Amino acid sequence: MDKVVYIVGAGFSAPLGVPTMGNFLFKSKDLYFSDVEKYKHFEQVFNVINRLSVTKNYYDSDLFNIEEILSVIEMNQFLDGSRLDVDFIDYIKDVIRHYTPEYPSIGGNLPGNWEEWLFGKSQTLSLYGYFVSSLMGLKFERRKSNKIVTMRAFDFTANKEVQPETRYSVLSLNYDMVLENVAEAINDQYISESEIKFNKDSYDSTWDSTHLSKLHGCLSNAEIVPPTWAKGTHESIVPIWKNAFSILRQANHIRFVGYSLPVADSYIKYLLKASVIETPHLKSIDVICLDGDGAAKSRYDDFFEFSNYRFKNGSVIDYLNELKEQVNMIENRKQNCVSTAYLEAAHEEFFKD
Repeated sequence: MDKVVYIVGAGFSAPLGVPTMGNFLFKSKDLYFSDVEKYKHFEQVFNVINRLSVTKNYYDSDLFNIEEILSVIEMNQFLDGSRLDVDFIDYIKDVIRHYTPEYPSIGGNLPGNWEEWLFGKSQTLSLYGYFVSSLMGLKFERRKSNKIVTMRAFDFTANKEVQPETRYSVLSLNYDMVLENVAEAINDQYISESEIKFNKDSYDSTWDSTHLSKLHGCLSNAEIVPPTWAKGTHESIVPIWKNAFSILRQANHIRFVGYSLPVADSYIKYLLKASVIETPHLKSIDVICLDGDGAAKSRYDDFFEFSNYRFKNGSVIDYLNELKEQVNMIENRKQNCVSTAYLEAAHEEFFKD
């Protein structure tokens, strides 16, 4: 059994309109001016950012990048013995929450060509349905129902494949609830022997459950960790990082998707270095990232010495489309059953192009 860890960055959710660190400020201003009264608390954030402009008189500062802005602010407040003001935390939450799409209801009774509508009508959102289902090793089936009880001709089920050859975990650097929302939509639509959801709270040494460790915190939590240098000062995320450490130590394959390995994210590099000390059987490291100027590949090339490392300049959407094509092969859609156990085949096919 192989254990695969996906590490997803802002580029993973960006196709759905979720802001990245580079365009966060611009999108937050769009949101602010759409309803000035509702988002009045953004004003304090914008005022502080304006005051930071003095730093450009002395140092190279990118004051359009929210990570750099908050890092400067938090350094100042950390040395004063305080934390980021609650308005800054609410500001991050409100912007992410607004731009994170809710996964619409997949629908009631599926049509005759139900295999093509497994994850609803939205073409982009449905791609994430294929990914989540593959991570969880789900198999979808159509069965004749008891019309007297259900008033439907068929029941649709989603259950785990028996003893999957590959098991998955995800480490996310994002606050959004994209993956969780997709899992919830599948759980609501299909009949299942057990609840379809990610394991976010503990480490399962058997990997029977699909881990999701959110290293910066999550919108669903009472506290999120700003995307700054001072992550280590936030005790709330220590258990999450410990789970991530345990996951990485057992990994056979590590895959980065939509993550450019920014220079500022040295903490990720140290997490990887610390975990690999006790990793007995790491076989491959793959990176899938849009890289227009080659800068991301250069950073990865400089960091990895591993011979089985590959970099693919490609989009998340193209990667997920490859998975959809693999799942929707004619030979897989027979006898009222659709397996989603094609992530490994899709991954290798994507790297052939």
